[in-house]
Amino acid sequence: MTTPFQAVPQRPDLAQDLIQRAKAADGNWRAARTTAALQGQVSAGLSAALITDRANTQVLQRIISAHGWPGLSLVGEEAARAALTLALHAEHDPRAQDEFLRAVHEAAQHREATPGQWARLYDRTLARGGRPQVYGTQHRLRPDGELELHPVQDREQLDSRRAQVGLRVYAEQFQLLRERLSGKSNSLPDPENEADPVLAESGQAR
Repeated sequence: MTTPFQAVPQRPDLAQDLIQRAKAADGNWRAARTTAALQGQVSAGLSAALITDRANTQVLQRIISAHGWPGLSLVGEEAARAALTLALHAEHDPRAQDEFLRAVHEAAQHREATPGQWARLYDRTLARGGRPQVYGTQHRLRPDGELELHPVQDREQLDSRRAQVGLRVYAEQFQLLRERLSGKSNSLPDPENEADPVLAESGQAR
C-alpha cells in the first residue's frame, strides 16, 4: 500500500519530466528578466519563455486529467514542487491556472500537496487579477531592480496567516528571496520553494 510519503514515486517518468520542465522554465524567465523586459519590450528571451510556459501548461493539464494533481505519491516531493512551478507560470491561461488551484487544494486535503503550496498559487491567481494577495508570497521587481511586496490584505495579520499554512515569518522569507535574486544564496535550500515569485511591472507574475 502506498502512502503520500513513500520514498519511490509511482511515476518516476512523470517526475523526471516535471523536474526538467520546471528547471527549464525558471531558467528561461531568469534569462528574460531584464530591464527591457520589465518595461514591456518584447525580447527573444521573453518570447521563448512564454512558448515554454504554454507547452508546460498543456502538459500539466494532461497529467491532471489522467491522474489528478501530481502529488507526493505519484511523483515525489521534488517533482510535486516542480509541478507547482509550472502552475505558477500559467498566467497566460487564467482558466487553466484556476483549474490547477482547485487541483492543488484537493491534493492538500489528502496530504498530496502542502497548504503552503496552495497558498502560493492562490496568491498568484489574486495577483494575476490585480487583487491584494493573502499570504505575502508574490513580489514585484521594479525597473530599478528593487524588490517590493505585491499589495496584501490586512498586513498586520500577515504572519499569522502565513503560520496557518506552514510558511515562515515574512521578513525572513523576504530576506531569503532578496539574497537568492542577487545570486548570494542560490545554493541554500528554501523549504517554501518560493521559486521566482516575482511580478513584473506589467502585472504579469514571474
